[in-house]
Amino acid sequence: MDDLLRETFARHEELVPVARPEFGESIAAGARRVRALRRWVVSGATFLCCALALLLVPLLATPRQGPPEAAAPGQPLNLLIIGIDRGTGEPARVNANAIVLVHVNPGARTVYEVTLPRDLTLGLPGVGPQRADGAYFLGGYRLTAEAVAAMTGLTFDGGAVVDIAGLESVTRAMGGVDLCVPECRRYEAGEAVARLRQSMGSGDDRLLHQYLAAVAKAAGDPQRLPALLTSASESLELHLGLTSLPTLAARMEGVDASKVTGIKFPAGGDGLYEAMRDGRVGAWLTAHPQYQVAGS
Repeated sequence: MDDLLRETFARHEELVPVARPEFGESIAAGARRVRALRRWVVSGATFLCCALALLLVPLLATPRQGPPEAAAPGQPLNLLIIGIDRGTGEPARVNANAIVLVHVNPGARTVYEVTLPRDLTLGLPGVGPQRADGAYFLGGYRLTAEAVAAMTGLTFDGGAVVDIAGLESVTRAMGGVDLCVPECRRYEAGEAVARLRQSMGSGDDRLLHQYLAAVAKAAGDPQRLPALLTSASESLELHLGLTSLPTLAARMEGVDASKVTGIKFPAGGDGLYEAMRDGRVGAWLTAHPQYQVAGS
């Protein structure tokens, strides 16, 4: 029996074609494309979350309860936005899908975002060196913000945790959304968010502009606004520190959330954090054009 098995395996082994070198290269190239697609999908969803956070903060601040605290009208803001996805798995065991520094210059009406690498090592207070994406799991927004502040020297005016899966509830509150991809029709919540992720993953932000315009339109509808605010509050966990929501909203007034300029993460800082503290990010990017994300 043993001899028969050996002969059988030997015959089949002879029938197996020898893999050519280009076949292995093709497999490796395919794997690289898959990894690149995953990175694009995460960054696209992050960009969408940042834009929605900037758009929804003013909505959540209305109606305002009295006048906001005094604040310099053109003073820049530094925000920290963390993107998570509670769509699957145990809610208590969620890592950060993305950690994003957002710099808003209300005077110039500009918004810049820098996504920290998920495998970046952060020094967590009381914990020690850890991957950036695990900081949220270990200590939530507060511990993550403390670690990023220690690395950059920035003081954050506020921030938010955005549940990517929660964007479906925002879309559902709008009763669906009209998108042109390329044919124009109405998309239900799950399908719309999937198409948004797909389009952002390919580097096309046209659907993002359509979606944000739809959110803004829904916010102007008195019948839609209550449900929209409820779903937004469920998807958006705000962290304001000493800043009140009306004050933050007032300082962000006039900022176009759809016009976000992406900045590649500078491993050594290269002066970016100082520029964010001083409100000179535009000038810094002009002097360092290699860091601007293409197409943003």
